[in-house]
Amino acid sequence: MAKSTTYNVSGNRQDLTSVISLLEPESTPLVSMMKKGKATGTFVEWQADKLGTPDFEGVSEGEDVSSFKNQAVDRARLGNYIQKFRDTFMTSDLQELVDTAGVSSEFARAESHAVRNIKRSIESAFCSAQDRQAEAGSGTPYKTRGLLKWLGVGGQPSDVPAAYQNVANDTTATATEASFNSVLQELYQANGMPGGQLTLIAGPSLKQEISNFSRQLAATNGTYVVNQDAESRKITLSVNVYEGDFGNVFVTPSLFINRTSGSDTVDADAGLLVDPEYIGMHSLKAESATELEDQGGGRRGFVDVVCALACYSPKAHGYFN
Repeated sequence: MAKSTTYNVSGNRQDLTSVISLLEPESTPLVSMMKKGKATGTFVEWQADKLGTPDFEGVSEGEDVSSFKNQAVDRARLGNYIQKFRDTFMTSDLQELVDTAGVSSEFARAESHAVRNIKRSIESAFCSAQDRQAEAGSGTPYKTRGLLKWLGVGGQPSDVPAAYQNVANDTTATATEASFNSVLQELYQANGMPGGQLTLIAGPSLKQEISNFSRQLAATNGTYVVNQDAESRKITLSVNVYEGDFGNVFVTPSLFINRTSGSDTVDADAGLLVDPEYIGMHSLKAESATELEDQGGGRRGFVDVVCALACYSPKAHGYFN
């Protein structure tokens, strides 16, 4: 017997809600924490300096001053190129007129997407092992050196004097509390951590390994035994602040460390141990959105930023890779 059903009646309306879900990582801890400054050229430079070795041999009574030191002898110039980051968007003339579920303006939403994409791209570049590159015509744009490259991943940059190169790192397969403390000790012995605060931007696996520092695996039943004050009536099995012999480290996870351009592959074991006092973002052009002329097909535009990563002293930071 013939009957009308939902699958053979052509006039049924469909229920399309006005909710659009966007599940993409947007947390950019490195860019958020670093100092912000201005750039006035395509190559941003700064100076690094260090104090001399302590000398306590003493001075004889009546001894005149006959020789002098050059207190600027160890001063070095470091620098990085700017990089232009851009994302584009366009909405056709008809799409802008169509009533779209959950979107009041397709053009405005496209611009919002582009702004967020730019932020993710800058974070990825700054957390990468990309080396700096000078502009050399079409196809060879300016590139800013990523922090992992400043710290020596893939080889120490030849323009960084040995006195300012990174000395604190762990390249073992799995971070242990002993290896983590070794990096902190190396960092302390190198410079005493003058900034006074360290932040570890950690890949997901590295973050989990650090949380495991506070756990003791019982050999008998394979369960975790945790010694913790139970007054709060909760059990904490994560570490967000690590208190070590050589300072406290704030630990925050990230999905943008050691990526390559155009790849969604996450380096889950990588980490950047950063002293925020010694890293900065210098902008030649601040983030801006530009709407271009509508040439008949619809509204179009782009968002761009021109900036450089300034690693004021590679010796002030550490890494896990």
